[in-house]
Amino acid sequence: MSDSISDRPILGGLPIGLDGSVELGRARVSKQLVLILIIFVASKFTFQALFVPAYEGPDEPLHLARVVAFADRPLRVAFDGEPVDGSIAAGIAARPCGPALHRFGGCRSFGNEPAAFNLLKPLPKLTGGQPSPNPENNQPPLFYFLAGMLARFATILSRSMNAPEQRLLVVRLLCVGCVLAAFLFPLRRCAAARPYSFAIAGLLVLTFPGAAEALARCANDAPVFLWSAVVVASLPLAIPMPLVGVLLAIGPLLKQTAFPVAAFAVVWLWCDGRRRAAVVGALSAGLVFPVQLARGWRWGGNYELNRPLPAIGEAAGSMAVGIFRSLYTFLKTVFWLGEWTFFRAPLFLVVIYFLLLMALIASSRPRSNPRAWVPHLAGAATALVGLFVFIVANRRYFGGWGGVGGWYLWSWTPWIAVAWNDCFEVRPRAIPFLIGSTAGFSVVANWAYFVKAFAIYG
Repeated sequence: MSDSISDRPILGGLPIGLDGSVELGRARVSKQLVLILIIFVASKFTFQALFVPAYEGPDEPLHLARVVAFADRPLRVAFDGEPVDGSIAAGIAARPCGPALHRFGGCRSFGNEPAAFNLLKPLPKLTGGQPSPNPENNQPPLFYFLAGMLARFATILSRSMNAPEQRLLVVRLLCVGCVLAAFLFPLRRCAAARPYSFAIAGLLVLTFPGAAEALARCANDAPVFLWSAVVVASLPLAIPMPLVGVLLAIGPLLKQTAFPVAAFAVVWLWCDGRRRAAVVGALSAGLVFPVQLARGWRWGGNYELNRPLPAIGEAAGSMAVGIFRSLYTFLKTVFWLGEWTFFRAPLFLVVIYFLLLMALIASSRPRSNPRAWVPHLAGAATALVGLFVFIVANRRYFGGWGGVGGWYLWSWTPWIAVAWNDCFEVRPRAIPFLIGSTAGFSVVANWAYFVKAFAIYG
């Protein structure tokens, strides 16, 4: 056990120590630091939602199109999946954009006019754009339904809220709200039973550029982040079996990346002796499949499996290199993606990032608690299998390796943080170094990120 306040167990929010006054003073400092970091993360995410140009978040036009369909179209039509609305295509053409959006046609490249903060002056609803197929129709419908109902209600209150850019800003802020809601109860509860260093380290990681890129955009990742936080906080509460069913049904209906957390929850319930709740949870998580079948999608993944895909046709060695490259790209783009323009992080930051990961691993030792290990291993195995399937499907669908971005990991971070704390103990002497290094890395990474972003967006 450590004599450090950062690693001492806490009870009722206060650390247990021999010297009450000293410990209480250190606890106040740690508590104030946690509050400061929460305010900073909330401010940073809000800034990101306002700063990033319209449609520049990865896949934002496609996710927005699903929301617009539920806001404007009959529910059955939106449920089945609609093409990208022509008003979104027209809005993209009227704004400066990066290379990834040129396929919509007509948009000017970044640099010809200021683009940062342009959602603060949203364009009215435009016409003349051509509808196009929406690959995000393969996503489950729950998030889009909820966001679409919010957009429909806002349009009733103000007709101007029917414009895509108005809705884009609202959904971005809704996603920021999901992250903040996770802080209010579920993550607060998780942190209350753990050292202050748990909360401090977790909040510092959320200051990385990639966190706001992934969670402060118009997409369904932030709701999964909130759901993951609710799951890990609720399991120790012995919640009633019907609530277990509802909770584990919600995640996969938001996005299939919820399955690793659902697998963890089911195995946790089983190991806890709640076998019936585990079975109900597993069946509830699987409800996404009949729902997707009713929508006309066989599996409803990010890549449609209703049509045959070409074989990879590569030698085993070439495939191994391709898979390694995809894994490297996934891990690298966790901390910095570069929005949909994909502007790259400086190489020295990438090196430091991987060194930090290696320092964390080297400073950690496994805990001797098999009850905690088994559920988390089930979740990790599900995540690895899903990632491998996704990498191969991406290769077959687009014809190249390395195209899987690291933003998917951020929706798992509440579970990953709890899993690491449950399964590993960080050596006390390494904690100040790791926290200080992470803070310094975040400062430099954000400085470099916004220097590049302002240079591109203007």
